[in-house]
Amino acid sequence: MSGLALQYRYCRVRLSRIGGGVMEAFWQFVNKRSVRLALAVFCLLLAIQGIYRIYLAQTNVEMFRGAGELVLWFAWSLVNYLRANGKVAPKLNIAVNVGIAMIVVSWFMG
Repeated sequence: MSGLALQYRYCRVRLSRIGGGVMEAFWQFVNKRSVRLALAVFCLLLAIQGIYRIYLAQTNVEMFRGAGELVLWFAWSLVNYLRANGKVAPKLNIAVNVGIAMIVVSWFMG
């Protein structure tokens, strides 16, 4: 191998080790029970915002977007609550994706 190729390989390995340690520390922090419960409460508050958006809706598009926010944030709240208790519900990802899709579609409606 040439010197330049060795330098590139050394830098790539070194950077992946640095980045991997940061991400590992991040996920260790996020997976703490208290952090997951705080995220669940925050997502529940955002779901309440979706209910409020439905309540204030004057058009079907606003109501659709509020429903998308409600589905998205309530599903994320459940995901975080279950992970705080050591459980996983893989089917909730479908609800999260449906909520995201509803919000994105509402941008292009009406």
